[in-house]
Amino acid sequence: MSREIEEIGEDSQSTTIKDAETNDVYVVVGKNDLYVVQWALDHAVSPGFRVCLVHIFPTIKYIPTPVGNLSRSQLSKEQVQVYINEENNRRKSLLQRYIRLCNDAKVPVDTMLVESNSPAKALLDLIPIVNITSLVIGTRPSRSTRLVKKGQDIGEYVQKNAPEFCEVKVVSQVQQLKQSFNRTQPEITRNSDRNFLECICFSRKFD
Repeated sequence: MSREIEEIGEDSQSTTIKDAETNDVYVVVGKNDLYVVQWALDHAVSPGFRVCLVHIFPTIKYIPTPVGNLSRSQLSKEQVQVYINEENNRRKSLLQRYIRLCNDAKVPVDTMLVESNSPAKALLDLIPIVNITSLVIGTRPSRSTRLVKKGQDIGEYVQKNAPEFCEVKVVSQVQQLKQSFNRTQPEITRNSDRNFLECICFSRKFD
């Protein structure tokens, strides 16, 4: 079973952050990161370990309405709170997918929500605060060019700039697909395997 979600941010009611335990593996998750959690369960978690799911979400500045996106100051407190509650429910629903995966693997799991518009900086700030020694993150290009250079994703940036005491593993979705395909199709030749990956890479250009 998982513990209650701990939220860190400007609007958070949490006032303290517990230090990570030696056997804690922190896994950064977004909308489509089941492959990251599965990799962590398969490769980073040993008996007695615990997974902590870290979800970073942006600060709410604008709220969608029938007449377009409006700033929080243009709406009543009640309207803003309704939208915040809806977003909280969406995040909880999202995290339940990853929690179920950990529960199915019989691995203890916690969750942590971090409010920030700069995911890379938020993770680098969080590592020494919580004393994270093991961090798993999927490859995902950043839309922000202020902290992450063009062509370098968040995972690579965090891995390069994390303190020495924190081991950062960057998981490639394409590599996970390759491994999964090889497990289900052991008779596939190396040449066919390469063609399969080329198709994946080609299709991703149109996402």
